[in-house]
Amino acid sequence: MEITYVGHACMMMHGNGKTILMDPWLNDPTYHGTWWHFPPLVTTVEDLPKIDYLYISHEHPDHFDPPTLAKLDKSIPVIIANFEKKRFRDRLRKVGFENIVELDYHQDYEPAGSGLTLRLIAPDRAWDDSAILVRDGRHTIFNVNDCHLSDATLERLGREFDIDLAFLTFTGASQYPNCFEFSPEERRKRSIDSKRSHVEEFVEWARFLKTKRAVPAAGNFALLAEEQLFMNDSSYANTPADAIALLAAQAPEIEGIQMNPGDRWSEGEGHSRFQDPPDWSRRIEEIEALSRKMEPRIREYFAAEPPAAAGLYERFRTYFNGLLESDRATTEEIAITVWWKVTGPEGGDWYIDFSRDDDWVQFGEPKDWNLRITIPDTMVEQGVSGEAIWDNLVLSFRLRLARQPDRYMKAFWTWFSKI
Repeated sequence: MEITYVGHACMMMHGNGKTILMDPWLNDPTYHGTWWHFPPLVTTVEDLPKIDYLYISHEHPDHFDPPTLAKLDKSIPVIIANFEKKRFRDRLRKVGFENIVELDYHQDYEPAGSGLTLRLIAPDRAWDDSAILVRDGRHTIFNVNDCHLSDATLERLGREFDIDLAFLTFTGASQYPNCFEFSPEERRKRSIDSKRSHVEEFVEWARFLKTKRAVPAAGNFALLAEEQLFMNDSSYANTPADAIALLAAQAPEIEGIQMNPGDRWSEGEGHSRFQDPPDWSRRIEEIEALSRKMEPRIREYFAAEPPAAAGLYERFRTYFNGLLESDRATTEEIAITVWWKVTGPEGGDWYIDFSRDDDWVQFGEPKDWNLRITIPDTMVEQGVSGEAIWDNLVLSFRLRLARQPDRYMKAFWTWFSKI
């Protein structure tokens, strides 16, 4: 088995003469103009070898990137989990893929003539995702990507499989706390707590899996828009070097490998570098330089974003009232008031009062509120029209949030991330 690390969550596994491409995002930027690869990629779609199988873990755009997928051969078998909700499968069909293989979790699948055995692992959280085990008869590779797994699942996998190499997350990508209206000092304090928990999780998961080697992955990106540069600071995000250092200190029996774009790993040769790794101590300087270099493209992207059409409030009202009318149990579970401050020519102050019996969407500023979302009208237009997924809009970090009381509103965010 040989692994080529393409970048972020994308990699190629070569075994028994077959190549599996995983979670290809090879087109910058994604997440509505905000996420860019860092370190920059060295591989384009045109550089890819013949791909025998394509695996996509879930529909976040840093894993499911339509501009990248549009350039791939549409006859390639695409492997996804057999999600109850079929939106992901339907989006793949819309891109043009003809052969979509939906696998049940925790069942072995052996593509005919491949000599490979694949198994998808289910997340422990209430959204569609998957991790993947690949075996070729000699080696076992585990790619977690973003899939959050329970301790019991990780321990079971560690008992059942002799894992040679595991690709594990090492840092977070969440609207909390960076998009919230905390003071800079408070936001930094909360971020430090969050990033520490993520890098400790990297080590803990490697231990549970009893993997021989662990690679920090699915966390290498940069936010290049000027108003988002602060989110790249070391107070907010771990680097792969942070994860490797903690692994060496706390689990020296596991080899930590920092793979950068173009690097390879094989049993015979071990880790082969394509080029020198970044100087992570200069990460912010390099990202700021990249931001200046890409500034014309950033400006061009946002200038090309379609404006919101007239009558946005009525479409917003019809959209959310329709969703809640068909799922009244959700309103009782959420039971908060969400104030939408929509900026731009078609914006205004609107709110959704989940505690009402009907007609949940109201015009104006609410008397009392629990969550405030400040968001451009262009993004609301994309959400209510179905051109974009709300979870992806949130993860663009282009909105600002405030909450009272200061607590995680789990029921709302769980619902919102899935519509």
